[in-house]
Amino acid sequence: MIYLYKDLTKKGYSDYQIKKMVREGQLYMVEKGVYSVNQTYDPLEIIVKKHPNAVVTLETACFCYKLLSKQKLPYMVATKQKDRKILDERVKQIFMTDTLYPIGKSVITYQSYPIHIYDLERLLIEIVRNKTNIDYESYHEIIRSYQKLTRLLNLEKLNSYIQYFKDPKIIIRIEKEVFQR
Repeated sequence: MIYLYKDLTKKGYSDYQIKKMVREGQLYMVEKGVYSVNQTYDPLEIIVKKHPNAVVTLETACFCYKLLSKQKLPYMVATKQKDRKILDERVKQIFMTDTLYPIGKSVITYQSYPIHIYDLERLLIEIVRNKTNIDYESYHEIIRSYQKLTRLLNLEKLNSYIQYFKDPKIIIRIEKEVFQR
């Protein structure tokens, strides 16, 4: 489990107590202001903890949903257009307009910690919208995974999401690549 320095101080730990727990091996300092209770940790947990407004998207979300077999780096996150730039080489930040950002945003438990992530329907739209930015092999693996999931997708929700996007090619690509084999 990852803790930020401010989380530990809110729990009542002083700076001295935190440093003492690190010295005694009860906590491990991962990076400045970030601590872990275990020596091994998931870097994605650090990112979602440090950036609570970031929504996991594209290949990173596909990996979390097991639509993609290999984790692609950097981690892909979406934020509102006017959010502060994330200065972390492990993260690729996508700035979304404020109207598109909350569509399909949900919270799931991934490897025992909560993450903000787009649901499967919104993620499908993002994958199709960003087809040219995703490498060929990954894109086709994701689409094949979606083809297996078509019965699980909420088509009403998908159609309601598509209305917010101005590109008419999205619906054509989804119908052609996912729903028709």
